[in-house]
Amino acid sequence: MNGYRHNKYNFEGKVVIVTGSAEGIGYSIAKGFYQHGAMVVIADIQKERGLKAASSLGDRACFVECDIVDVNSVDNLVNETIARFGKLDIMINNAGINTTASHERVPFYEYPESTWEKLIKVDLTGTFNCCKRSCVELLKQGNGGVIINVASVAGVVALRLQIGFVAAKAAIIRMTEAMAIELAGSQIRVNCISPGSTLTQATEKLFYSEDGSFSKDAERLLSFIPAGRPGLSEEIASAVMYLSSDEASYINGHNLVVDGGWTSGFNRDF
Repeated sequence: MNGYRHNKYNFEGKVVIVTGSAEGIGYSIAKGFYQHGAMVVIADIQKERGLKAASSLGDRACFVECDIVDVNSVDNLVNETIARFGKLDIMINNAGINTTASHERVPFYEYPESTWEKLIKVDLTGTFNCCKRSCVELLKQGNGGVIINVASVAGVVALRLQIGFVAAKAAIIRMTEAMAIELAGSQIRVNCISPGSTLTQATEKLFYSEDGSFSKDAERLLSFIPAGRPGLSEEIASAVMYLSSDEASYINGHNLVVDGGWTSGFNRDF
């Protein structure tokens, strides 16, 4: 399946930063913008993979190493973008983390304080840092712009044993709404994307066994999804490009859930 199917999108002349785009959903977003004519900045803490990702796109892409928790690093990201391309039009805040270790997937009353602080610092504060700095640049330019924050279905419906991730992603959604109403008068639209279970290189082993069939864990997970399959990173990218395009010019402060129907309550039979 090819997720890049909306040829009407035209981002020629637009400059886009995508954080956390050395791989996974972020890379698919960056690739989608690039294929639709944009100049793209791959921003990631992973230098080697980031350089490779930018090189794989072409001469309208570059890599800037960035730790979104560090405000100086975020400043440098925006400054490097302006130095390279002369402006900024679209900021995609995709970078974030979640817990994977078993000792961090525990009930909230056993949840390590260090894990809570890490998730809030990276996912919420890091996203805020990028929104703030990019907004300052967009306001200075005076031509409007777009900011898209990537949250999660975990911010829409509560998930067990992931209290830090759930809290951070829910806060991103509300933060997006607050930013939207403050910036609408400056023609800066701020929206949010909440992906469901999405197939990436990192999650492929979770979903598929060696014989190509769904794994047992995946079957249980997919039982919650009416579509009966995980989403593709290109499908998340298509949603991001839609909200960034002129086709979505009257959409602001919205959280677009891209989850195959998961949060519709399909798993509840009462």
